[in-house]
Amino acid sequence: MKFPFPSTYDRVTLLTDWAALHRPEAVHTAEAALERMHSQLMRAASRSADFLSFMDHLANSLPTAFLPWFWDSITQGLLLVKAPKATRAAPKAHAKARQAEADWDLPIDPEHHMAQTLFVARHGVLPAKDVRSFQGWVTQALPPEQAYTALVDLTVARAQGGSAPAANTHTLLGKAAQAAGVGAQEQARLLARVLTASRGTAVPPALHKGAAKVLAATPLPAGDLAGLWELFPPGRWSRNDGSAWLNLLEASGALDALVRGEITPEEGVSGWLQRFCRLHKYVAVRHGMMAASMPGALHRMLPRLAPRLQAENRPLDTWSSEADSRLLDSQLLGHCLALDIPVQMPSPARPFEIFMGGQARHVIAHPELGPRLERQISDYHYVLERSGFRLPDERRSAMAMFPDVPELRPMVRRRLDRLRQQLEGSALPQATNNVQILDDLLDQATITAFPGIEEELQAVDPVGPLIRSLRSGLPEELGWSAFDAAVTDLGGPDAVLRVCPSWPVLTLVGYQRAIAVDHAGRLGECELDQDDGQAPVVRYLDGRFLIASADKGPERARWSDQPGTVFTPDDEQDSETADWARENFYLATGEWTGYRLVPTRDRHRLSGQMSDGTTVWLSEDRIRSQGWQAWTGDGIEEEYSLPAFFDGGPGQGRRWESEHLSLVPLPEGVVSPFGQTEDGLSGFRVSQAEHRPAPHIDDYLIEGADGRRCHFERKGRAPWALMRFPGTGIKLLVDEGPGSTQGREEMRCHAAEDDALWWQVRTAPVLRRWWTTGEMPFYPPVGYWHFLTLRDPASSEVLRDIDTDRARALLDAFLEGGRDGALKALDTLLPGVEHEWVQEGVVRAVAATEELLRGRRALVERIRTDRAALAEAP
Repeated sequence: MKFPFPSTYDRVTLLTDWAALHRPEAVHTAEAALERMHSQLMRAASRSADFLSFMDHLANSLPTAFLPWFWDSITQGLLLVKAPKATRAAPKAHAKARQAEADWDLPIDPEHHMAQTLFVARHGVLPAKDVRSFQGWVTQALPPEQAYTALVDLTVARAQGGSAPAANTHTLLGKAAQAAGVGAQEQARLLARVLTASRGTAVPPALHKGAAKVLAATPLPAGDLAGLWELFPPGRWSRNDGSAWLNLLEASGALDALVRGEITPEEGVSGWLQRFCRLHKYVAVRHGMMAASMPGALHRMLPRLAPRLQAENRPLDTWSSEADSRLLDSQLLGHCLALDIPVQMPSPARPFEIFMGGQARHVIAHPELGPRLERQISDYHYVLERSGFRLPDERRSAMAMFPDVPELRPMVRRRLDRLRQQLEGSALPQATNNVQILDDLLDQATITAFPGIEEELQAVDPVGPLIRSLRSGLPEELGWSAFDAAVTDLGGPDAVLRVCPSWPVLTLVGYQRAIAVDHAGRLGECELDQDDGQAPVVRYLDGRFLIASADKGPERARWSDQPGTVFTPDDEQDSETADWARENFYLATGEWTGYRLVPTRDRHRLSGQMSDGTTVWLSEDRIRSQGWQAWTGDGIEEEYSLPAFFDGGPGQGRRWESEHLSLVPLPEGVVSPFGQTEDGLSGFRVSQAEHRPAPHIDDYLIEGADGRRCHFERKGRAPWALMRFPGTGIKLLVDEGPGSTQGREEMRCHAAEDDALWWQVRTAPVLRRWWTTGEMPFYPPVGYWHFLTLRDPASSEVLRDIDTDRARALLDAFLEGGRDGALKALDTLLPGVEHEWVQEGVVRAVAATEELLRGRRALVERIRTDRAALAEAP
């Protein structure tokens, strides 16, 4: 008998309904059991295991005939509670009901058993093993025709409930259909119905394969096949590459029907293809997901889909995915280009992926995308070799990977010409980098394609980069006179152990004394004694020095005007003094940039500070800071805010690069190379696009207080400032060097016009140098670059007018006599360059030119050796 199913958990009466018909004398027992079940049912929402344990105890007191009906009542209640834990417990209760029937050899009511099992299936919690048990039962208990119908109904109900069908569903249905005498056409139709009902579930590839054989043998009308196009798996990525599904579409005739226009997926053909690519861009692995190329079955389908895709004219995005990651599939993009399937053009900053294969040749042949892919392949080789790997010679360049693409040769020729021209005319760091790029690009295939390229490189004059560097400005030309003098008095850059900002004052700490300077000059100096410890924290505050040991705490401190008085800084007694006595981690933004304007507060010790001259703003110590908070002297405001300079926000689709925002009032008389307003405020708004155009690549916009701005995309860190080199007006983007993640030891300047590296300087004192190597000028923290001016305008003016003959003479002198020879020649060739540090800068530039010359000669020799080896090869 089939009993009515309740609509809510508090109306479950199955046990009492059955008892009233079959055990009227024991109805009170059934009512008592249900009452106790209802009293505990809501516990299952949070503690389902405890609830089931209590129900087990209660079941032990019931007659055995009650048990299946009791546990089926519990199953209904658990499912109708509609809580995750309760729902997951329902299959256990359902299994206990079936186990009771088997253990006590109880009669089974066919109508109720089928209805109850369908009820569980529709809620999506019927395990696959129960489907096999159900098939065995209906085969024995019902006539073959009814057994087949019941099995189909269960399979459909289970799929509609969100459970994936069993991998052998086609076999189970086939056996039942054969026993029932159902024809092949009806079998195929019902199998298609089951698959259609399974949309949104993880249909096993084995079922796709089995169904493909059944439907291939028995073609169905298009109407029965339309649902097969909607079998997208759940989640943000797939458990397989989708090949089995695609093969099912082809074998069943669903693809033919779509090509004929008899079927259109719900989102259109373009929408279907876009969704398939997004879901299968990544596939599940044991501990997460991994990138995957589109399956070969999809590439086989594309030519047949192309006419309908062209007609819909909805450009395909070949890089996005349902996961958070993005990956540009060059194979898919190339195949679409070859078939004239509309595609979205990827951002210039987006790298290509999955370019190993035949279809990517169409990308390399594309006039817009080809040059980008060609360059990326060369860069890929560069990165691998820097990581200790080396690709085989036949795979080092695009010419080697795509030898049969005729469009590639003129493309590479143009790039070679551009690199060669930059080798002659760019700044020295960029020219040196170009030698390495050429070395990566000129593999055996490229050398073979361009006879005589070594003679072209041999003719490159390295004097060009030297001239550009000298004319445009060297880092040694800029200085802060008070800082320079303090560095010299302490014994040079290698004797500056620590720098301690209290902006606009900077204190330099040496081995035996500390010197405080500001924009106008030296403010004072103090001797350090042995008791202060090695390299103590020293700050100049209100006309005197605070000297504190650098250990944790710190444990010892003194004021320079109170000799013999030593104290332990205490946050509770004097929080300001205690905070100034600490170096709040060297990588803290305020310490590193120099913008430490006031004592820091809790939640703000590691972050930046800025001011409009009236109010100070502090950034939070969070990985993802919520913003800045104002401090007026009376406390920190809870609401987030920014100075008026940032009114209007970063712009639509952009967000602030919070750590890099800056604003300070300049001391009177300072003219900053960073620019300033009429009121003497200097700083920068730095924003980036909310959505990265590619992994590790950001879209930046930097805007200065005086209106200067630069918009660019780059792979690397956000800029801190946009500087105009005094006397030349050349705009330079200032950012952290390559050691930024380890110690923020360097600052680099890139040309704003093309982001080419111009020069780099070291800003880390001795105790903070772990990664930087090579000879570089020593500069103050970037927050003090406001005070940089030309060290000797007369010397700089002479460099602006240097010509080719004198530059070449300097290089010849270095080649003959080294640094001493270059310095001697400098006195003769450029007598107006008299400042010692500017002279050192010129010699350093000449030395870098000699290194560039050696790199070019080594490259030419390598090409000649390779060409000779190729000529001798059989």
